[in-house]
Amino acid sequence: MSDVHRFTLGGTADTTLGAVLSPDYQHPGLPQTRDRFVRVPGRPGRLEFSGDLSERRIDLPLILIDASTRAGLQAAIKTFTQILLDTEGKPQDVSLVFDSESDYTYTVRYCGSLPIRRLIGDTKGAFTLPLIASDPYAYGAEDTDSYSITAAYQTEAIENAGDYKTPVEITITNSGSDVTGFTLICRQLKS
Repeated sequence: MSDVHRFTLGGTADTTLGAVLSPDYQHPGLPQTRDRFVRVPGRPGRLEFSGDLSERRIDLPLILIDASTRAGLQAAIKTFTQILLDTEGKPQDVSLVFDSESDYTYTVRYCGSLPIRRLIGDTKGAFTLPLIASDPYAYGAEDTDSYSITAAYQTEAIENAGDYKTPVEITITNSGSDVTGFTLICRQLKS
């Protein structure tokens, strides 16, 4: 098993970007919480009302390794700029996928500043890429199922095999004659 952390940013692999994550990179397990509470005078502690997750901050410590000249280093930096900024020069949402969890995608945006430490005669560079995921969750691919109902009283079971409660979207298309006595029953199974 490789100790090299791999990632894809905006659909471009780190190898194409000529960058590697620092070997000591630690992917954040959870973002900070945003707690709601009140302290009552004369009462120890606090009363909790609930909490939510804040945005997820992902700081990628990167080393640009593929450049062999100053111009090559500048071109690699420009590639990052083209991915992170839209045509008006504003930060845009891009996908971030880590090979260690390749089934999940974060939507991130450049947030902060990007000072680059130039190394080895200005042909290599090291920097921390500051990204923010306004939605702190990583999402997997959508799973879509289609069923053809061809008989009376036909039953089809649909199961969410994911990790989170997910709203179901049901689209019914009738390609036959009029439908009468149609019933759709949705229920949540208890685990």
